[in-house]
Amino acid sequence: MPQKTLTIWIKATRPQFFTVIILPILLGTAIANHLHGVFLPLYFGLSLLAGILTHAAINVLNDYFDHLNKTDDFNHTPLTPFAGGSRMIQKGILTPTETYRFGMLLLIIAISIGLFLVWARGLPLLWIGLIGILSGYFYSAPPFSFHSRGLGEILVGLNFGVLAVLGAYYVQIQSLSLIAVIAALPLAVLVTAILYLNEFPDYVADKQAGKKTLVVRLGQIQARPIYALLIGFSFIAVILGVMFNTLPMLSLISLLALPLGFFAIKTLYVAYDQSTALIPAIKNTIMLHTVVSVLLIFAFVY
Repeated sequence: MPQKTLTIWIKATRPQFFTVIILPILLGTAIANHLHGVFLPLYFGLSLLAGILTHAAINVLNDYFDHLNKTDDFNHTPLTPFAGGSRMIQKGILTPTETYRFGMLLLIIAISIGLFLVWARGLPLLWIGLIGILSGYFYSAPPFSFHSRGLGEILVGLNFGVLAVLGAYYVQIQSLSLIAVIAALPLAVLVTAILYLNEFPDYVADKQAGKKTLVVRLGQIQARPIYALLIGFSFIAVILGVMFNTLPMLSLISLLALPLGFFAIKTLYVAYDQSTALIPAIKNTIMLHTVVSVLLIFAFVY
């Protein structure tokens, strides 16, 4: 068994995806500052730490439960840093028990920080946190296994979009805001698109393991238009937000990222069943989420 270095533990959390939790927390904080001129750095830092630890825990636990249902064991397609899990168990780097305990440790630390924020800032954070923790844990874990019930994609968009932005906003202001919800929609849709696109290279393994994601349910060819709709709706949400004076006019600069979405859609339609060929589309989708998020944050900060 290889020596457990800090690098191994970090890699097990799949940190290449942490931007999808960091950016919505930044956005919620930016909205609070834009609307109310408030920025509380301590609570912002704790919110960010709790969010990252929760995301890390969910990634690690997902690897554990995908090992139990043999999804990752069945996955023989050319793997990338973006699909197929961390492979720590499959490569013999971490045992299943170590993986589960590590995931639970991360989750316990995140919950402890979250409970402090509930005590310090208000009870609504408890409900936001409970939805995020429970749906994140049972995304893969039985008996619910939401990823196999056609709910996984929706829950990821909810947790890493609406709830993350709204929670970060509430931590600063101690109130909820429809503006924060609307501003979160482009991020929610794009993080869903990241997950959804990753289901294509995992299609064969997921199907063999009985993991009934939307792509498995629809089939790869029939599933392609939904990805295009997700990308399109993210930009429509920005335009509608500006039209109804919910988002700043400057939010329209996020439309500059549209070519990234176009090329990702084009790649998916051509290479939907070729794992390696989908790498540029996956990278473009992650970059699209990042660029749109950063530009929306800039629009509220400017």
